Amino acid sequence: MTKNPTQKHSIFLIFLFFVTNLFFSCSPKIGEQINKRIVDPFDETKILNVHFVTTRREMTVKDNCDVSSFGFITDINPHYGICLVNIPAKHIIGDVSLDNAQDKNQFFQFKGRINTDDKEFLTKIKSSASEEVLVFVHGFNVNFDEAVLRAGQIKYDLKFPGEVVVYSWPAGADAGLLSQVMVKSTYDLNFTEAKVNREPFTKFLSDITNLGKKIHLVVHSMGHQVVLPSVAMLAKQGKKKFLSELILNAPDFDKNEFEMILSDLTNSSERITLYCSPGDNALVASQKVNGGARAGMCFKYSGVDVINVNEVDDPVFGVGGLGHGYYSSRPILTDIYQVLLGVSVEKRLFIRKSGPKNGENFVLRK
Repeated sequence: MTKNPTQKHSIFLIFLFFVTNLFFSCSPKIGEQINKRIVDPFDETKILNVHFVTTRREMTVKDNCDVSSFGFITDINPHYGICLVNIPAKHIIGDVSLDNAQDKNQFFQFKGRINTDDKEFLTKIKSSASEEVLVFVHGFNVNFDEAVLRAGQIKYDLKFPGEVVVYSWPAGADAGLLSQVMVKSTYDLNFTEAKVNREPFTKFLSDITNLGKKIHLVVHSMGHQVVLPSVAMLAKQGKKKFLSELILNAPDFDKNEFEMILSDLTNSSERITLYCSPGDNALVASQKVNGGARAGMCFKYSGVDVINVNEVDDPVFGVGGLGHGYYSSRPILTDIYQVLLGVSVEKRLFIRKSGPKNGENFVLRK
């Protein structure tokens, strides 16, 4: 017997109701999904593997990751390996105090180094049980040991289930008083080294994004001089959506240059998040030195979630900090945690929309 349109519609609604209920009854709750994703609770002091790729010239110490291991000049042959880092359960979020002679539950400690070549390095990353990899690129005036400790802190505090890789380019300066006082010369030297590192970083990024993993790329400050042109270059060459989350923290990168490569950047990534602050005194100084506004000073960009963090990290009258190192603090890591879970920006905790005349799209609330 032929069914009339009303009967067909009723049968379709019954079918749709059945399928919808079946779907929701089989779908795990969000809490179960998070519990499944995060196998390790990171609630005790742990020794973590921090994978490193560095173009710093190797110094005297070949079996450790402290300040004397890699220096401030570029080596044409990148070094690969793993730093074993003790992450203390009692550390304050954002603090990376190092002391190998003190209580391991209160101080970061280096526990050794495993050297590899590029093939072994990539094999170790590929063989990880997790499908996710977080790549961290530090900024201006950061020594190798600090970069490794920061990568370990980020992995621990984010409860990140996958491997963490720090790409450490030759930033920093000699420990002497004169080098510390000559900030301008250190900045210029670091800026030059950052540009030199674009080619090796492009190769590294191409290699690691070919592993079939979900790659999250987290960048800070002058590290954008290394990263952004490299990402844009790969996109121009036809490599599309090779990054899952591209997370830009206080980018010390010319605003006009950023806009010129923006379409390539958006083609490279599933999502781009940019944390900015008009109270960032380091970027204000960079603007004076370079003669152009910096991308991290809060401007809207098409296809980018621009989040003003001034409320949670603004020095009072310019005193008490540069307003530039917020990327490893509790408020930012709380938001990045949600970013890595794939939560839309407007649905994340402590986020509000900004005004239509403001530079940013959103504000991270205090």
